[in-house]
Amino acid sequence: MSHNREHLTLVWFRDDLRVDDHEALTAARAEGQVIGLWIRESRSDDGLGPRPLGGAARWWAHESLRVLEAELAQLGIPLLFAAGSAADIVPQAAADLEVDAVRWSRRYAPAARRLDAQIKTDLADAGRAVHSHTGALLVEPWTVSPQGGDFYKVFTPFFNAVRDREVGEVLPLPDEQSPLTEADRKNLDNHSWGRSLDDLGLLDGTDTGSGSFASARTPQWWQTTVAEHWSPGCREAARALADVSDGVEDYADSHDVPADPDSTSGLSPRLRFGELSPRQLLAAALDLPTVSDDDRQAWIRQLYWREFSWHLTYHLPAIESEPMRPEFASFPYEDDPEALEHWRSGTTGIALVDAGMAQLWQTGWMHNRVRMATASFLTKNLLIHWWHGEQWFWDTLVDADEANNPVSWQWVAGCGADAAPYFRIFNPERQRERFDPNSEYVGRWVGRGPGGLTRTERSHGDREPIVDLKASRQAALAAYDRMKSEAK
Repeated sequence: MSHNREHLTLVWFRDDLRVDDHEALTAARAEGQVIGLWIRESRSDDGLGPRPLGGAARWWAHESLRVLEAELAQLGIPLLFAAGSAADIVPQAAADLEVDAVRWSRRYAPAARRLDAQIKTDLADAGRAVHSHTGALLVEPWTVSPQGGDFYKVFTPFFNAVRDREVGEVLPLPDEQSPLTEADRKNLDNHSWGRSLDDLGLLDGTDTGSGSFASARTPQWWQTTVAEHWSPGCREAARALADVSDGVEDYADSHDVPADPDSTSGLSPRLRFGELSPRQLLAAALDLPTVSDDDRQAWIRQLYWREFSWHLTYHLPAIESEPMRPEFASFPYEDDPEALEHWRSGTTGIALVDAGMAQLWQTGWMHNRVRMATASFLTKNLLIHWWHGEQWFWDTLVDADEANNPVSWQWVAGCGADAAPYFRIFNPERQRERFDPNSEYVGRWVGRGPGGLTRTERSHGDREPIVDLKASRQAALAAYDRMKSEAK
């Protein structure tokens, strides 16, 4: 390791694809020079590592990384890419690049944390300094717990416990660094693990096996359809942050109206990939003098729901596959592939459900009110296991993450974090009448899912419903009662 150059740090980027308010990057620049690294990670045979990205998220990651690479280049920081086992790549990269230290933003899913702990030990054993930083959450899960309990299982007590916590100041953009030495520049190319961004295979289809319609998702699909609705990357995220008032103003009254383009901020994928930090969003919401306190608090509450999802995920290693409420392990779900395919393709004959699934198909996103209605329809009216819906959303949502996706599905299915002592069933027709009374949302999206509408159906109205809502509701309640009696 050369002693004739500045301290050199490898910053391992993960779900923090930004340059502003980045604690690991800021600390690394304070010490000296920086080289960046991003890995398309694969889970190990023993299950260590993050959950592999779904198709929509891979498209977003590819586009966001292209922007991050350019932003770092303006700071004089090269960004390297690799694919495979991070347990092998990170220590090898640190050795090949002859860095003095490695820094990263902390992850909170148990399988990813165990991997990071292993890598930290390996790097330390090799004589390298290793530092992890906060960056993805306002409240790290181990810093808060209920009196007499291990972790919070209900949102409102969690929110009341953390809402007034100090989260620190937003960090500015680091200074541009001086050029790397000739030896360090040579090391950038002198290794076998590096790839270009385009060689990571992020745009090579879905390959997740989450449903037959997934096979229609080609790289061209993402780039010509979903891309019409989004511009990934921290540059566009900064512009969205500047306009955050559009999403906060009237939020308390309008956030459940799916036809209103300003009813939500649309920042969820920015948060998911760390193009914006939650601290930046909280600071922006608190600094809006013209917004009412009701709107501000309703919007901030949603920011903390994400925190709560990660709080649960940190404490529950199997949350993506096992119910939080153990009695639901014996819930009598139906095995109905045909009904599941109708749901995925937006051909259920239930207008709000079909419109939501079409919006998801076309844009990689769905309004939250409609997410709840479509999820309830699958798990309650069709009695299909929530895991199938969670898998489909994982593959098709640009904002699907390891916490929000399974936690929200479990909440709707009734087996998750919920203090309410009843089996909640959303009636999708009543939801449409209440939140889309003029059918603006349904009129825009219905028939645009992978199942489409035939010419006859367009001429004569929607399809016939595949299930009777009233009868299926009664069947769901009967199934719930059966599960409760068996659990006694």
